[in-house]
Amino acid sequence: MWRTLIVTAGEKLTVKDNWLHVYSPQQEARVPIGDLYSVVVDNRQALLSVSVLTRLAQAGVHLLLCDEKHLPCAELLPLGLHYRPLTVLQKQMALPQPFKDQLWQRIVMAKIQNQAKVLRLAGVGSGKAQKLEELALRVLPGDAGNREAQAAKLYFPALFGAGFTRTQADVTNAALNYGYAIIRSAVSKTVAGYGYSGVLGLHHSGPGNAFNLADDLMEPLRPLVDLWTDAHCDDLYEELTRANRRGLIDLVNQAVVFDGRKMRVRYAIDQYVKSLTSAIEGQDAGLLRLPVLTRADPLFEDEQDG
Repeated sequence: MWRTLIVTAGEKLTVKDNWLHVYSPQQEARVPIGDLYSVVVDNRQALLSVSVLTRLAQAGVHLLLCDEKHLPCAELLPLGLHYRPLTVLQKQMALPQPFKDQLWQRIVMAKIQNQAKVLRLAGVGSGKAQKLEELALRVLPGDAGNREAQAAKLYFPALFGAGFTRTQADVTNAALNYGYAIIRSAVSKTVAGYGYSGVLGLHHSGPGNAFNLADDLMEPLRPLVDLWTDAHCDDLYEELTRANRRGLIDLVNQAVVFDGRKMRVRYAIDQYVKSLTSAIEGQDAGLLRLPVLTRADPLFEDEQDG
């Protein structure tokens, strides 16, 4: 199993041979670089050199930096040199709008279906879950009828309470925002690895947003964060604890169903972006495969992994 290393104190990180060494006043530890999926630096006093950054990037390790509020604020994305970025970029830029609209339709449908699954797994609002399932079936290309927004208006109050809104400054939204940032970063890593430009989205098109494509592709995975937040509501207090953040970071090791197989989220993301490549090369939106939530406690129990 690949690891996520979380740096939460003023450690110093160095590289020797194929090991990442972590030094602190209390102890020294080391981790094989080949075992790392990502490194999350959640302390502003941590020290790491350019040689560490370069070695992690060469090994395909995703580096995430957090600010004083413990929110991810920057990332180092390894480049997949075995792909051909110019060829991929040319195909990405040449995508016709109707085709992008078909891809976005499938993504929004999957997101709403997963939201309905969350309500059923959480044991709340079965009637509303059915309404969401019906909404998903009515999503048009490009989501022309704005079913995504209609679903959100129904979904969030059903899951978190009648008075809940995403604009509230509370610990529930803090957990959601943190978890979404982790998923976004994982998708960004994979998008870059396949040679795509993150700026060129299928639907999102913010001129100042370097992660439009990741923001598109992460949508069906947002409900995984929602499910975790609902399941851990009794563990959330005025602000996120270190244990809360660790649990949200670990979502990339939880299970989803992808193309009929149960697998870890991080591997499903890779297969998801790979299927986007197949869809683009075949000009067939139906080739895009999408992740499906599996159950209320999405721990990965099988040995099966990618």
